[in-house]
Amino acid sequence: MGYRALVRRVLRCLRPEQRDHPPDKLPQHRRFLSNGPELMETYLRAAREYASQSDLAWLYRKPFDRNAGHPAFFEEMYSVMNLLQAMDITPSGKVAEVGSGPGWITEILLALGYEVDAIEPSEEMIAIARDRVAHARQHFRLGETPRSGFYAEPLETCSLSSESYDAVFFHASLHHVIDEEQGLAQCFRLLRPGGVLGISESAWIPGDRQLEEKLEDEMRRFGTLENPYTAEYLDFLLNKCGFVDIQRYYGVNGLFPAAMGDRRIAEAATYRPRDHNILTARKPSPYDATTLDPDARTEAKIEILDCTPERSTNTVRLKVRLVNHGETVWLAETPRAGWVSIALRRGELESPGFIEAKPRHRLPRPLSPGEDLVLSLIFHLPAGSFDAPWLLDLVNEGLFWFSRRGSRPALVRWAKGLNKERP
Repeated sequence: MGYRALVRRVLRCLRPEQRDHPPDKLPQHRRFLSNGPELMETYLRAAREYASQSDLAWLYRKPFDRNAGHPAFFEEMYSVMNLLQAMDITPSGKVAEVGSGPGWITEILLALGYEVDAIEPSEEMIAIARDRVAHARQHFRLGETPRSGFYAEPLETCSLSSESYDAVFFHASLHHVIDEEQGLAQCFRLLRPGGVLGISESAWIPGDRQLEEKLEDEMRRFGTLENPYTAEYLDFLLNKCGFVDIQRYYGVNGLFPAAMGDRRIAEAATYRPRDHNILTARKPSPYDATTLDPDARTEAKIEILDCTPERSTNTVRLKVRLVNHGETVWLAETPRAGWVSIALRRGELESPGFIEAKPRHRLPRPLSPGEDLVLSLIFHLPAGSFDAPWLLDLVNEGLFWFSRRGSRPALVRWAKGLNKERP
């Protein structure tokens, strides 16, 4: 069972009062500082100049920490890796990384196979990130795929396309956003339906002078906005912007001696749900489980109702019936992966003798569990291949062939009236 499926199962087992509901009233405490509009340009100017005031070698080396015990390295890496696992982004999905800084997380996202658009107000930071990404592409043999883009602009007014991202990712950067409502509304706009937002950073706990003094010192040194949210206020904003399935997490990192095996999660946690803003949230989807959920059961019955070969043009006309026997909605189109197409193939998948007819056909509409669809399709076959056995199969694009998940492909029989499902 995959990570997201496991989390869903655990949450379904919780009684309603155990779930962490976002507040519906504006909390008394919101952010550490006020953020009047007149300060926006001042804070943006400081953000743009931050790199020139920092240790350039550190920006290129981040997150590697040479201090005793490497505390910054482990904190950064655990935070990023745990959040990415919890987000469970669509394989080969498209990610908007907000506050990308020197690009060390951009490198990780690209090496994991995601397409990345990095949003960062500092041109100097973007120059460092471009340099790092270029070397990472060479080191990891990535070539130019997956694609990366860099945008020197604030989140509040970013120019990225609506509903084109599978995920929006923040690590230690949300508290720099000046207009929080506008910024989170932009995140909602960027995400496709069902897309995931991931946030990892400290929360503001009113009265925590150790944290507040650290923030004040950072602002004195660099002039940048250090304005974290209370957990309650961030939940309120996410709810107001339309996000659903807001999940906060304990952060349990590292190895534990066997003698500590009876400790509860809350006792072992490095980060606690209300002391840190470590969470995921989703843009609502009109569907529950879809073919974007690789752990859910996707299953089909495939029938060929009629077959008309046209040898002179090397084409075959098929009338087919598809029945959704699984628990996922078959999507007709998505930005990156998870939409269903109909393919005609010969030979075993990934074998040397594998051949596919052209084209693959897309579904005309999403297909919900229990629904069926009758279609008339035309395929173009290689010359002289009519006497070989061909199979009609479905593809969950970018993820898997249906026949790999137990659905039977339909055998094409060239004599009319003999088209039956493959035994």
